[in-house]
Amino acid sequence: MTGRVMRVVNAHPTALTIDALVVQAGDIVLDMGCGTGDALDALARKAGSGVVYALDQSDAMLAVARKRHARRIRAGSIVLNHGNFAALPFADASFDRVLASNVIYFWKDPTAVLVEILRVLKPMGRLAVYATDGTDMAKWSFVKHGTHTLYTEAALDRLMATAPGSARFRQQRVAVGWGIHGLIATLDRSPG
Repeated sequence: MTGRVMRVVNAHPTALTIDALVVQAGDIVLDMGCGTGDALDALARKAGSGVVYALDQSDAMLAVARKRHARRIRAGSIVLNHGNFAALPFADASFDRVLASNVIYFWKDPTAVLVEILRVLKPMGRLAVYATDGTDMAKWSFVKHGTHTLYTEAALDRLMATAPGSARFRQQRVAVGWGIHGLIATLDRSPG
């Protein structure tokens, strides 16, 4: 049930974040915090002959993603992984693109997760992060239970400033419907 509700609410923000990721044919992509796999088909289409790796910390979400994307999994264009965001089970410089849509709220140590993402991101690779603006989210009752870390533009700027090495960061505030705004941050890793 939770997965179905998230799929509807997050469809537009996820599409905007995928656009910001600028996936090219042949790219190796990581969908970090893939949930039930809502972004996987769009990422696989854009990556073409590339491969989309999906990682989540929830076995229940991965089970749904496995059923939804069985054909692409059998073909090898999507690979599902269970893992910890702060200790990614991938080699250094494995990915051309990393998508983190609606998952940053759950990073217990966001700086450690950002370091891990940059470790697995290839030189000249791109990270795209989406978070609903914390100013809007603060009004929602379910976030008052301490399950989500809220991000305003300033808070997301501060986190991205902790990125190791030379990386170029940009952020934009976007309208995502129903009077709600989101933040899309892209971080481009330097060439060397």
